[in-house]
Amino acid sequence: MTVAASKKDERPREGADSWKHKPVSEQSMIEYLLIKRNILIPSADEFKYPKPTGKVPVNLEWEQQKRLFPVAILPILARWLFMKTTGYSVNPIVLYLLTIVYNQLFVRRHYKYLISLSKKHGFLDGEVGRDALPENMTWKVFREFAQGALVRPLMVFVLAYNRYELPHLSLWLPVQLAIFTLIADFVYYWAHRATHEVTSLWRYHQRHHTTKHPVAYLLGFADEPQEVFDALVSPVLAFLMYPLGFDALYMWSLYFNSVEIMGHAGIRAYMPAILTSPLLRPFGLELVLEDHDLHHRFGWRDSYNYGKQSMFWDNIFGTMGERVETAEANVDYSLTV
Repeated sequence: MTVAASKKDERPREGADSWKHKPVSEQSMIEYLLIKRNILIPSADEFKYPKPTGKVPVNLEWEQQKRLFPVAILPILARWLFMKTTGYSVNPIVLYLLTIVYNQLFVRRHYKYLISLSKKHGFLDGEVGRDALPENMTWKVFREFAQGALVRPLMVFVLAYNRYELPHLSLWLPVQLAIFTLIADFVYYWAHRATHEVTSLWRYHQRHHTTKHPVAYLLGFADEPQEVFDALVSPVLAFLMYPLGFDALYMWSLYFNSVEIMGHAGIRAYMPAILTSPLLRPFGLELVLEDHDLHHRFGWRDSYNYGKQSMFWDNIFGTMGERVETAEANVDYSLTV
């Protein structure tokens, strides 16, 4: 189904980011910051992306862990060392501000990595260009980045921070995070599916689906009610059903963000969601990067692949779609990204 004509100028599309070539003196502050922070990927006329040839390379969970785990655990180790050596606790406001800064460094590092992979391996459905951000929506995307940077860490602090408790993680951490993620994904699955199937809710999700070939920064291209639900409601309900300690919840939030960003990156690679796939891949229920890409490409009101962290609930409730380029026969497990 096509997007209504009235939405044409607002929807992401190939070449919509031509505004980034304006002289700096003509750029707004928001446009300047989006460019300087390297959030925008190079367009097809700036970089010749590889076209889809041969089988798809892989970026399995252990390879992702090598990049993510040392960065995710570093602030926990630093806080433990500070408390053990000084005997002082860390003021929640100070730690919250430090967390905001660190999370932004984490996200920027992840963005750069995904952009480097797209340059090396190209995109899914690579004969068609990837969508870009129209000028009149730059403020909205920037605002959503800022809200995510402030609100998501705050949620972790409000739910679980105890300044007098030494940092600690359980040996069962991978299982804990997988269970917590499946619960959060159950909530998200039904909320996401409802925004497609309930007419009164679709208007809050419609804008997000104007992108058919998303890139990572279009994760934030959504209406406010969806933003609030994604950032707060789903994880808070999961926490009420399955509480985690502060450090586990903090690590979960970093991994969760990395999977969300990856799911909109469109890279031509078999990349499973790191939180749930180690448990689900033996059963063919893992979520990979292409699953959400197909949800955007072929979905409008009618869609499939509603989960964002697994295919577990899609499989149970009959909304799991077939993969195209990352179907089992087209994946080369000997070729890593």
